[in-house]
Amino acid sequence: MDKLVNKFRLASRELFNNYFLEDFLVSEDWELFEHFTLIEEQLFLALVTTKSGISEVTYGFPQPGILVNPKRESICGIPIMLNREIDSGYWDHPIDLATSDCVFTFVSFFDWDQKSYKDNRYVRVIVRDWPANPTLVGKHALIETHYVLYDKA
Repeated sequence: MDKLVNKFRLASRELFNNYFLEDFLVSEDWELFEHFTLIEEQLFLALVTTKSGISEVTYGFPQPGILVNPKRESICGIPIMLNREIDSGYWDHPIDLATSDCVFTFVSFFDWDQKSYKDNRYVRVIVRDWPANPTLVGKHALIETHYVLYDKA
């Protein structure tokens, strides 16, 4: 699963940066961005959903078939930005490290600036299991992609 999700991450990024960004910057036409979003959904379906055999869920919604796990070499924990509420758009919860026993559900890739080059640097997740902090289950979070592995649920 890790290879499929990362292949999608790179393909989505390159598609936007090479074929959509220039026109988007010239016109700031949000309809163009919406067209890309539709293509990105189909790209996810083709590169991840179909090839892995998970249930079809629209890209950008929680994907229960994809687990996001901290890499095991991160013994002390990995940096994480947890949502203040459940899904409010504020990423300033005081807990900022996730331990290796945390399990997250994949939602999408994330960049702060929608009007610039996509890096897909962060993965947006929902806390699925956090033994040390069970009250955080259900919260949305952002994690830098190089800290995680993607597994089939």
